Amino acid sequence: MPVSEPLTTYLELRESTDEGEEGAGLSHRAGGLVLLHVLELAASGEPRGGVTIVHDAGDHGGRYVDAARRLAEAGLAVALPDLRGHGRSEGERGHSAGVREVLRDLKAVQEHLSYRLPVAPKVLVGQGLGAIWALAFALEHPGELAGLVLLAPVWEPRFELPRPAGLFRALKKVGPRTPGRIGRDPATLSRAPAAVAAWKADALVHDVVTVRAAEQAQACARAGAARLAELTCPVLILHGSADTVSDAQKSRSLASGAVELRLIEGALHDLLHETQAEATLGALREWIVARL
Repeated sequence: MPVSEPLTTYLELRESTDEGEEGAGLSHRAGGLVLLHVLELAASGEPRGGVTIVHDAGDHGGRYVDAARRLAEAGLAVALPDLRGHGRSEGERGHSAGVREVLRDLKAVQEHLSYRLPVAPKVLVGQGLGAIWALAFALEHPGELAGLVLLAPVWEPRFELPRPAGLFRALKKVGPRTPGRIGRDPATLSRAPAAVAAWKADALVHDVVTVRAAEQAQACARAGAARLAELTCPVLILHGSADTVSDAQKSRSLASGAVELRLIEGALHDLLHETQAEATLGALREWIVARL
């Protein structure tokens, strides 16, 4: 059966408090509800399960449609959310109220998938910083996932944040919503010229991260690395051996027991848009189907 075209869904989610907990949002008023943009691809034939791909910092779910089509061919229903402040989702560009907000939103996406596939097993796939959020979700919701895939997890996120000092400290106040830069050179993401050009030309890609979002990402990465061994579901880490954005050796040191590591020789950070993306996606699809 041919794979269907992506369907756009907007999930109506509650606003967040400054700490990322659920706010009021009881009606359609300014600041009350946030619309989360999700692309969905139906499985070809009888669904084996559901897969959610969580994008990287400054990224968006639409960049993973080609990968989602390959997964759908294997009987997997796929959800591609844009996190708040990213892509076509609402929210201040590059801002997140923190890990509590991200986990609430991922839970909403999983519940939406469960509504469509009530008894099908679910797998979470995260790329870069998205892998850190996916790991945090798996730790917070033990038993809900049939598998977890971490693509180039950023164990030590680095950002360019504003740090005013000296005579201008009083004039340049830095707060949780003060913007900084993600600061990634597109050339460090992939060796494929077309992929790098597409990243640069993509109007939905951005280089903004606020102080709160950056600090929460760094804290979440440290906590996730320390607790990785607590996971009860199967875990696959795919990491490029030449990745300079995230540390492949850190992934190697964390692999044991139910955590399997596969190094992609010569690959950089953006594994599903690298020169050997086809082989990487094939291995990913095979691993997921085996776990379902």
